[in-house]
Amino acid sequence: MSSDRKKACANCKRSKVRCINGQEGSVTQLGELVDGKPCERCIKLDLECGWQPAKKTGRPVKRNPSIDIFAAYAKGVPLIDAHGVEETHDLVYYAALSLAGNLSGDDTSANRRMMLELADEAITAQRYDLRCVVGLIYTIHDDYGRNDITAAQHHLSYVCSVALGLGLNTPTPNIDPNDRLSLIYGRIWWEIYLVDVLLNLSTSSQITRQIPASTHIDVDMSAVATETAMQEAYDGRIKAALLLSECTRQSGRLNFERVEALDTMILNLASTTQSRYHNDPGSAAREMNLMSTMMLLASRVHLHRQAWFADMAFNFESCAFGETTSVQEMLQMGCDMFVMPHCNDLDASLSRSLQAIREASDLMLQLIRSDQVEQSQSQLVPCHAPPHWPFYTCCQLVAAYGPVLEIALWNASRDQALQDATPSALSPSSENGIWRTRAALSSIDVSHATLSQYSRVWVVAQKHRDEVALCRNIVDRCGPSGFGGLSGFGGFGL
Repeated sequence: MSSDRKKACANCKRSKVRCINGQEGSVTQLGELVDGKPCERCIKLDLECGWQPAKKTGRPVKRNPSIDIFAAYAKGVPLIDAHGVEETHDLVYYAALSLAGNLSGDDTSANRRMMLELADEAITAQRYDLRCVVGLIYTIHDDYGRNDITAAQHHLSYVCSVALGLGLNTPTPNIDPNDRLSLIYGRIWWEIYLVDVLLNLSTSSQITRQIPASTHIDVDMSAVATETAMQEAYDGRIKAALLLSECTRQSGRLNFERVEALDTMILNLASTTQSRYHNDPGSAAREMNLMSTMMLLASRVHLHRQAWFADMAFNFESCAFGETTSVQEMLQMGCDMFVMPHCNDLDASLSRSLQAIREASDLMLQLIRSDQVEQSQSQLVPCHAPPHWPFYTCCQLVAAYGPVLEIALWNASRDQALQDATPSALSPSSENGIWRTRAALSSIDVSHATLSQYSRVWVVAQKHRDEVALCRNIVDRCGPSGFGGLSGFGGFGL
């Protein structure tokens, strides 16, 4: 009787509805494989009917190639492995397929539709299990990559409330100890905290912070990972997230001690994460160390920009250009925004901040270039772009800030020299400034080129690429600093 009992496909079983006219794959007495038949509901909804494929004893089951692509992506957000993804066709599974489809360029509409349906079911049913939480984290990555702000806010609000309700930020969370994911509950918490910070910053606060800044965070890091390299990588990832949050906080006034202290903390930690990234190429934690380093360098740019140039035409706290400042206004503001009181301490502090922004931007661009070369030579999965998470495109945009600032400062000093009618206005130093500016323009072009590649994967990268293009267009209007040129340079083509 039990052998003839009607079975349901994974989709219908999960949705607790009757599975009609579906059939599971089987093996005949002659050993022939008979494929399963999709049920009426899956056909109607254009879903992949989740019958397990029939197999003979000893014959391996071929893995979905999309899972291998997701496994490469998950190195940067290591919450579940490929085997764990395929255990059941649930929210985690469809979020993995959607992310992998983005990277490979496949049509992901059906997988994303299923992912969103399962996410809504989980929220409606008020599910609190950790696997559902992990699925929502990856869903939020997909939401942001597609620049779907509404969906990202919806899913973030729920997953943060679940995390706080379960007490994942405490040493004694209210979770099932028999759940395998309970061993990494601290890691799950920090990934939620990280997307909460990054979504708020990268959307001009359109997505509001869900975890209060005053939330007590007391997770024993020894329980996060058993592998030393992974534990160290998460330590750097967590501290990078905390520093990014602090460096982008509006302090209300210029506090030299705060800026210098945070700058020192960033440099100390970045030296560690960068060293781990370069010195351990075979480590599973290498991707995390790269992203931590990029976040720290972006934090340094934000820290010093906000201290001195908060009103400079771009709102790089949110990785976006200010909507209220026109091109003409920006060009007119070029000189005045850099005028500071004549004070030795102020001049010295400003000089240090300018140098910090240059160094951070240059190092970010250097890492972007080396990563592009490395990924193109060693890519094991067919992707349109390296399998980094979509927040990486924010860092590529922030990397353009240093060259932009370099150009703006040179324009300001040049304009001042012309107004003063000094003999040095057209001196060799001016010519050197033009070459420095052209080098900066080339760096801006690096950001634009890599963002163009990532725009084939993430919709949000298209937005960032267009902002870099806008910046490039503004610079080209600046006359001698661009390619309009002084006498003798007008025909110079690059």
